[in-house]
Amino acid sequence: MAAEQINSILVADLGSVHTRLALFDLVEGEYRLIASARARTTAEPPLGKVSLGVERAAQRMSELIGRQLLDESSEDLFLMPESEGHGVDAFLAMGSAGRPMRVFLVGLTPEISLASGQRVLAGSFVTITGTLCPDDLRSETEQLNALLTSDSDLILIVGGTDGGADDILLAQLRKVARALSLIRRGTMPVVLYAGNQALRAHVKALLTPYTTVFIARNVRPTLNQEQLFPAQIELALVYDDYRTRCPGGFAEVGRYSQVGVVPTVQGTISAMRYLSTLPGAGRGPLCLDIGSANSVLVSAARGEPHYVVRTDLGVGHSFPSALEAVTPAQLRRWLPSQVSDEALLDYAYNKQLRPATIPATLDDLLIEQALAREIGRMLVEAARPTWKMGLGPLLPPFNPIIGAGAILAEAPHPGVSAMLLLDALQPVGMVDLRLDPHQALAALGVVAYLKPVVTVQALETGALLDLGTAFCPLGRVRAGRPAMRVEIRQPGESILRHVVRGGEFWLAPVAPGTRVEVTVSLARGLSLHGRRRIKRRLGAGAAGLIFDARGRPLILPRAQDRARVLTAWLKAAMGGQLPEAAPPAPPEELHADMPDLAAPERGVLAAVGDYPAWDEEWTDASLS
Repeated sequence: MAAEQINSILVADLGSVHTRLALFDLVEGEYRLIASARARTTAEPPLGKVSLGVERAAQRMSELIGRQLLDESSEDLFLMPESEGHGVDAFLAMGSAGRPMRVFLVGLTPEISLASGQRVLAGSFVTITGTLCPDDLRSETEQLNALLTSDSDLILIVGGTDGGADDILLAQLRKVARALSLIRRGTMPVVLYAGNQALRAHVKALLTPYTTVFIARNVRPTLNQEQLFPAQIELALVYDDYRTRCPGGFAEVGRYSQVGVVPTVQGTISAMRYLSTLPGAGRGPLCLDIGSANSVLVSAARGEPHYVVRTDLGVGHSFPSALEAVTPAQLRRWLPSQVSDEALLDYAYNKQLRPATIPATLDDLLIEQALAREIGRMLVEAARPTWKMGLGPLLPPFNPIIGAGAILAEAPHPGVSAMLLLDALQPVGMVDLRLDPHQALAALGVVAYLKPVVTVQALETGALLDLGTAFCPLGRVRAGRPAMRVEIRQPGESILRHVVRGGEFWLAPVAPGTRVEVTVSLARGLSLHGRRRIKRRLGAGAAGLIFDARGRPLILPRAQDRARVLTAWLKAAMGGQLPEAAPPAPPEELHADMPDLAAPERGVLAAVGDYPAWDEEWTDASLS
């Protein structure tokens, strides 16, 4: 079916724990996210057939919207094309479930060609099993044994500029051909060649007698030019081929999909590339996706995406390996109660065995949230060299920041989701926070391959959940001292005034969608985008408006204060009552037309009496 005839598109995301479906269709002339549903992924034994999870999710979606999606009288998985309000015009699939693809990387120089090859692989769910280059000090026999024992699914070959010297790369190709000729057992790895284009004929002649060969444009056409996107597109085809050969029934779903089974992260990269081109995008968006088996950080600036994929970091299947990378000591920094190394390891292995289980107690939930924070911090450190911008250890000014994955998108309260994102990434300034509870971002990135207008319109019509704008001043102020004086003018209501103290996290009680005028005045040592006073008109999100006076860089509480401080942060993020601390009341005239912030029906954090005295910190001269 031609793209212009396609109206309804169903996208399946085959995750490690859940299979999610997202349905996009025309509503009053605009494409929107109509519905989403999910079911347990059925790739593992005893079922071993991912299409069963897709069918279960489709049945749930049909019950929700009254639209029949399954054709039980046909061998086709879905009704296509759409007919009389049932079925869909197109079905697309993406996935991250199953074992990551194992890749052996062959190139010429570690600093240039191998580095480019690693950046190509960073956009997919892969594990690098080994590398080979002319500088390798191993004997040729040891090099061949490394290739043979790696049990790789793919050999990626890069190196050489177009039209440059080819003898050294030819020698590497002959080693690969010799290794392939010696394979007698197991699966034969496929080859993706993205090197000197003058050697394409030699590559086919040497390697096609043994395996399937994919050809992409050179990742380094010149010494100073790097082009990753063509190789990544070809890698997506290789990944689809790999998935169709894997147990779990991926081939069946791939047959129905018009793009095969695309790596989920490729969809996210595609969507982020679009978001970075929008007017007013600034430095561009950033998305943190923490899953059960894999975690991804994708950012984009001026249309150029940067990404880090870790297949060993997750809060389910990969919990033990993530705990090994993070260390229990780092995890305990975020826990209000004492937890031993043994208890953390026990929880990690139990979670790996039952990744779909939800935390049974608050302590369990806090352990998973602590790991999510540390995973985010590790991904930021891994991505920082590729950004080449920012304020030292602080996050560059990406905007918006998007959270995905159940640990972030399904937190007990939108404020908790916001706090987890702020703790993991530590943005500076004013930043818009959003959530992707339906995995719509990656889905729309895949849809862009087929019909980009769907991606454009669906993202503009609420496919992502707006958490709200976070105010995160640069600098630090002593705990308990006044940090931000906030004034919020709501249409038809009294002016809301509040002082956020150093070390506090505060959610302003503003209904989602309400347009308000916000004025923030900062104490000495703090700034927002280089200013001490800032005034903006903006809309509140699901968490209202977020004010973070805990300082940048964020300094975690000392061990003796940890329980008190972390509990206060959590209560604030939940919209609850902060621990009682009665600072001096403000002058009498400041009480005029000020709402009662302690009113239980407002669900807010502090009473009027909690306002500090207006001392010299807030004089007009100090704010100028």
